[in-house]
Amino acid sequence: MTTLGRTSARPADPDPVGRPGSTLPRLAALGTTAALLGLLAACGTKPASETAGAPAPPPAPSRPVQAEELPKDLPSYGELPTPTPATPPPCPRSGVVVQGEEPGAAMGLRVMSLKLTNCGKRPYTVKGYPTVRVLDGDGKPLDIRVAHGSAGIATLDDFDAAPRQVTLRPGQTAVAGLAWRNTVTDATNPAVNGEALDVAPAEGSPRQTVTELIDLGNTGKLGVSPWRALAKPAETPAPRPSAPATPR
Repeated sequence: MTTLGRTSARPADPDPVGRPGSTLPRLAALGTTAALLGLLAACGTKPASETAGAPAPPPAPSRPVQAEELPKDLPSYGELPTPTPATPPPCPRSGVVVQGEEPGAAMGLRVMSLKLTNCGKRPYTVKGYPTVRVLDGDGKPLDIRVAHGSAGIATLDDFDAAPRQVTLRPGQTAVAGLAWRNTVTDATNPAVNGEALDVAPAEGSPRQTVTELIDLGNTGKLGVSPWRALAKPAETPAPRPSAPATPR
């Protein structure tokens, strides 16, 4: 029995798969995805799931260093490197150079050596005492008394000896001594410190500057010894060969 005026509609198919017209779009989508994956693989890009926990590449194997690859000046085991020799000071036109050694200190007494070295090519003769002035930080002479000999500062060997003529061949050295005390005996008189010495080997000779701290306290006095030849170190005689044993 048919009811007039109403038409029963057929429900839509929720799954178009299997219908004749739905196969081609799905195949096209799968083909596009495969092409993208192939392009990523060709570019060397890896998915994040593969790179997140990937282990670090192993370190390059070490290679032992060969002996010929080491620096030529590298000291051997147990050897100390050879110290670089100090550059000698330039030789003045006078042919002699004055140098100072670090003062020795004991109970407020200071003793310092001055060295006069013949750096020229001719013999150099000197006699008497060096002329010495103590300079402040501005290079001006300080008002102190410079006396020949120990000047009552202390009893010192060679300070009160008579001056002798010393002739230096090229390369030889003469020495003279300086002595002072750094004591402060008067609190109202400020201590005096010199920053350098102005030295001439003899009166009228060209002067040279020796940088050294001269802490005179407030004594205001400096003693100077005469020049003397630098003593050569005593040579140890070679042992005499022992006589052969007499056969019994």
